[in-house]
Amino acid sequence: MRRLNQALVALAICALVSSCGLTASNAIMKVQRGMSQEEVSQLLGSPDFRRFDNGSEQWEYATAANKVIIIDFIDGMVTNMDSFKAIVTPPPVAVCPPNEIITVAPPSQPDHSGPHRPRHKAMNPLDFENLYKKVRSKAFKDDQLELLSVGVVNNYFTCKQTARLMSIFTWDDEKMKVLRMVSDRIVDRENGNEIVKTLDSLFKQDDARKILGIKDRW
Repeated sequence: MRRLNQALVALAICALVSSCGLTASNAIMKVQRGMSQEEVSQLLGSPDFRRFDNGSEQWEYATAANKVIIIDFIDGMVTNMDSFKAIVTPPPVAVCPPNEIITVAPPSQPDHSGPHRPRHKAMNPLDFENLYKKVRSKAFKDDQLELLSVGVVNNYFTCKQTARLMSIFTWDDEKMKVLRMVSDRIVDRENGNEIVKTLDSLFKQDDARKILGIKDRW
């Protein structure tokens, strides 16, 4: 009889855990475009992270299964939702024999110094949107910059895309770090004013013009 009671308790616990997982999954599926922030809170609770800029706002939820859910609001209404598996990267481990010096050559950068820059295709809109959302989803600026430095490798960008990446950051110094990171991979520098106008400081604007090769201010 005692063993039967223990088995029944174990079954009840399993059923409860399965029910909780199903309920959480169903709640995510019930989030729809046009919902209010109050309706989302009733479904998912308070967000783990919250960001806002003018009329737009972004909520981020981190689940126990290493899943990230990002919901965008404009004027308090849901406009977009994205969910993806969080990438957990183990720290690199370097194993070297004693007294041996290993030299790693830095990755070569494309040469844009000549009169004709190489013709490259800018990152396609879908891949760029994924990169933008993943960078923006990071809670700390250093993590955002680190992820972006990986994302720009082997990719090229338009001035409009570069300006949008810079807009993730609040301060001009941070925006300039993004510009220096991407500058050698911009395919349409003739549209450089798209980038310059994202900066508030006139001094930073002049620095940006120098990086982009824009000689005249007007």
